[in-house]
Amino acid sequence: MTEQLVVRKGAYHDSAFLMRVTRELKAMAGIEEAVVVMGTPMNLELLADANFKSDALADVTPMDMVVAIRGASAEAIADAETALAKLLKGGEAQSDDDAPAALDLTGALNANPDAQLVSVSVPGAYAAYVASRALDAGKHVFLFSDNVSLEDEVALKKRAAAQGLFVMGPDCGTAIVAGVGLGFANRVKKGSIGVVGASGTGMQELTSLICEHEGEGVSQAIGTGGRDLSQAVGALMTELGVRVLADDPETKVVCVVAKHPAPEVADRVHEILEHLGKPVVVRYMGNAVRESTANVFYASTIDEAAQAAARLARGEALEFKKQCSGCETCFKADQLKEGRDIPKRLVGLYSGGSLAYEAELFLSQKGIAVSAPKVAMKTSGPIEFEGNLIIDTGEDFYTVGKPHPMVDQTVRCELIRKVGADKSVGVLLLDVVLGDGSHLDPAPELVEAVLEAKKARGNDDLVVIASITGTALDPQNLSLQKAVLKDNGIVVAPTASKAARMASELIG
Repeated sequence: MTEQLVVRKGAYHDSAFLMRVTRELKAMAGIEEAVVVMGTPMNLELLADANFKSDALADVTPMDMVVAIRGASAEAIADAETALAKLLKGGEAQSDDDAPAALDLTGALNANPDAQLVSVSVPGAYAAYVASRALDAGKHVFLFSDNVSLEDEVALKKRAAAQGLFVMGPDCGTAIVAGVGLGFANRVKKGSIGVVGASGTGMQELTSLICEHEGEGVSQAIGTGGRDLSQAVGALMTELGVRVLADDPETKVVCVVAKHPAPEVADRVHEILEHLGKPVVVRYMGNAVRESTANVFYASTIDEAAQAAARLARGEALEFKKQCSGCETCFKADQLKEGRDIPKRLVGLYSGGSLAYEAELFLSQKGIAVSAPKVAMKTSGPIEFEGNLIIDTGEDFYTVGKPHPMVDQTVRCELIRKVGADKSVGVLLLDVVLGDGSHLDPAPELVEAVLEAKKARGNDDLVVIASITGTALDPQNLSLQKAVLKDNGIVVAPTASKAARMASELIG
């Protein structure tokens, strides 16, 4: 076994890009382990856990890139280094005259004086400073970075709101601005529905359903970050977002989607929405849902929100059945149950936090006890938790020092093998999130893990249900992903909430 560890001083790349680079290197023949990260304390711990140790790490800073590769031979290492050089070159934006990429914000602004938005993806300790500099220059900010303090967030957003600028974030996973996706975003067609969302995959699911299932399009999708509707932040960017969409002539309908809004903040936002001057659809995943009014419709699921927004955009009346709206889903569940002895235990392994929470809420509302343990589930050995479980594999427990499961499915696939092999589990729920930034071909890896799990349990029944968040425009080829799953015995539900409904019928 041969290994190579190199520190590149001052060679900054954003974390999402380095996740993809790491995944590409690890997939190469002869490579046992590959880690390409910025030199943050957390990432240095990751390197130590992977037994990469060197005196060169002694003076590494968060602005230095560390490349650590372990392979079967020197030739494999050399091939990986060659591939790395190409991957890194592909991630460096070049100007028309092929000048070197800017190394700091000032250089980037000088090179792109007409740019109106700055995307910030530096280590959290530096993110607030860079975002503040962007506001100094009068630019909107897409703040992908996490680990930004609440105090910094409040200060940045108060200042931005006073300037009429957006600070989308921190930890903002998704936005679609002027037709361009930022962070993890799906490719949707242009249309008349505007979205303001505090949740990343919740907004992805909503915009994808609007486009793919309802045949409508999206004008803008403005991310706010998960804490914007907290009591401390007070919906500063949510309020700015809905007011901007109200003034946008291309937007006919405004949607708001978020988890866990503070009740007092949700009440204040409702008053704003009530007098916005355009029809509004809201999907709150939490305890802030209230009765709909003539101007503001509160949806019970994300797919109901997409359907309502589409109808309003077409000038149609809102008519929803209060009883089961998923009769086709229930019929499919009855077909699956026929002649089978399915254990009445469910485990959901999600890559999208909002989709996991949507499933948890739906099952709980159906009277099915479900827990979402906030501690890591080991990838080997027996399941540590009893009962029905919904696990968000994008939680920090699983992603510290590792790529997000939407980028690298290794940890989730290991959990699929473990959970699926447990004969007390009869239903396994999965989500598959497509779009820019996500894994380019997720279905085959998931299928391999499911088939190994089924083989380990012998003849015992296991029903695997997956929902796919994405559109036909996404680079992963939506129809191909569906076909790969279906051809290998995985049931594909049209939405995350319908997947949960189907599961509830199987175990309820």
